[in-house]
Amino acid sequence: MAHYAIIGAGMAGLSALNQLASQGHKVTVFDKSRGSGGRMATKKVGAASWDMGAQFFRAHTEAFQQQLEQWQQDGIISEWQASIWQIANNQASPSPDTVKRYVATPRMTGLSRYMLRCASAFETESRIVRLLKRPAGWHLFSDDNREFGPFDKLIVAIPPEQANALLKTADDLASLREATHVDMNPCWTLLLSFNQPLATDIDAAFVKDGPIGWISRNNSKPGRDAGESWVIQANHHWSKDHCNGERHGLMETLQNAFWQALQLPPQPHAEIWLHRWLFSIPNVVEQPGTVVSNDDSVALCGDWLQAPNIEGAWLSGNLAARRLSGQPLPQQDTLEASL
Repeated sequence: MAHYAIIGAGMAGLSALNQLASQGHKVTVFDKSRGSGGRMATKKVGAASWDMGAQFFRAHTEAFQQQLEQWQQDGIISEWQASIWQIANNQASPSPDTVKRYVATPRMTGLSRYMLRCASAFETESRIVRLLKRPAGWHLFSDDNREFGPFDKLIVAIPPEQANALLKTADDLASLREATHVDMNPCWTLLLSFNQPLATDIDAAFVKDGPIGWISRNNSKPGRDAGESWVIQANHHWSKDHCNGERHGLMETLQNAFWQALQLPPQPHAEIWLHRWLFSIPNVVEQPGTVVSNDDSVALCGDWLQAPNIEGAWLSGNLAARRLSGQPLPQQDTLEASL
């Protein structure tokens, strides 16, 4: 069996890990952060906590639906039976969709930790900045001058701009860099907590006006802390226009839009946090699923190669692992780039 390295412990990288481990391969996972999950992230400030990235999972394909059902049987995810609304022209109405939405418990990072259980090693706080192919295999170098390897094969599961910079360090991978010319949208995310519940029937809403695209009551999700906490995600157009904006002004604008969306008078918050996802979702996706080097030793994967959601990342990682390991490729359903 081969020894693989996976750079990036978000959903794409973890999906690849699980596929390779199921075949008996040895897999070492690297991530620049202190933990796993990528955009399946959780933030804790004081007594409050929030799912600050991906808000839920849903399935468009039979393959991912089966995976969700398995995770649910394993007790890792639960259905989020929320009251979902739409807000447009300052009017709120219940969403007509019947989509089943799932969340990991007790927080989104619960799923990433579960998926990591089959890794041979997990190297946290390891920002890989250089790749070198030697006769024995691939060697990886971190920004603090550590060297890892050799590895037989390599999966790069990070945003395209970061992947492009890394691929530049290896002449053998010039052909892969063309696939990384993808425009990624930023997303400003405001996190609020309150000492008392807000007087609204809305658990979550797609917002069509102003700077906000999505709001959700985080404590309405199963397994979450009971304290009143809300996630406010700006839409991508506004986030791009204000990507380098002054934080205090951005926080004030998003708070005002939040109260307007809920049609409530402003109330004092207990905790507040503003986060910028610089690489949130791709602007346009060509959907090759994965791209593999000429010698079949390196593959790229991520939602930016499949569809801009958790399902897209999972499908892409699974496909990259199958391509590199020579496993039969699944017949994948068409995955629409929708919520």
